[in-house]
Amino acid sequence: MLWPVTVVGAALGGAIAGIPGGIFGAVLGHALDRHWQLQRWSDLPRRWRELSGREAGFEQVLFLCLGRLAKAEGRVLPAHLQLARDLMQQYRLDDGLRLQAMQWFNQGKIPNQRLTPLVRRLLKREPERAAELLDCCWRMALADGVLGAQERELLDEWGGHAGLGRAEQQRMHQRHQSRAGYAQSGAKPQSGGARTASRDRLQEAASLLEVDLSAPPEEIKRAYRRQLSRYHPDKLIARGIDVGANGAGERIHRIQEAYEQIKRYRGFR
Repeated sequence: MLWPVTVVGAALGGAIAGIPGGIFGAVLGHALDRHWQLQRWSDLPRRWRELSGREAGFEQVLFLCLGRLAKAEGRVLPAHLQLARDLMQQYRLDDGLRLQAMQWFNQGKIPNQRLTPLVRRLLKREPERAAELLDCCWRMALADGVLGAQERELLDEWGGHAGLGRAEQQRMHQRHQSRAGYAQSGAKPQSGGARTASRDRLQEAASLLEVDLSAPPEEIKRAYRRQLSRYHPDKLIARGIDVGANGAGERIHRIQEAYEQIKRYRGFR
């Protein structure tokens, strides 16, 4: 293994300040080699393109995509942030690269950040990492337990550039479905039947509020207030409806329970 910046640093330092300068230059160069992940001279052109913004490395594209998926349905949840931290640990990023990865994650949340060209160039350059990239993206898309329409559209687009068929995408979906909804609570995965029942209850709660389960929190809150207003006893009396016969009290109780259930699941107040 030949550390290029280490060699350059040692040579420059030695030329300027003799042996002490050479040692200092080698130490500084080695730190830069490790930070920039340079192990051979052939890594230099690629890294230069990355630093100049003309080419994005795998980690940069990954965390940009993760940020876009986390923000795709409106709000970044604690489960999204925790998964980003888990992936930083999985890829053994040091403190400096963790900070950089979080910056990429935040940049990815910006709607006008054009990611598709970066994804396309990365996968053309490193096709062997296509499945790895999409697998991480599926984990992020399902971190909150809901696969939204915008998330699905992004995954389909990136999967197309990765050359992954619908069957492979479906396998990734199924593989990570067991994680859905549990990152926020820390609960252990349930059996398939229990997961289905829990999901059905959430869908019933969303139907009761007449809102999509993946809708932004503000939209869910408006739907909740709208349903409360619709079944408020005073409103029913004004419309000449018998409150007792209509079961308005029970309906309001169910609406409140449904709202609390969705709030806990989505992680907002």
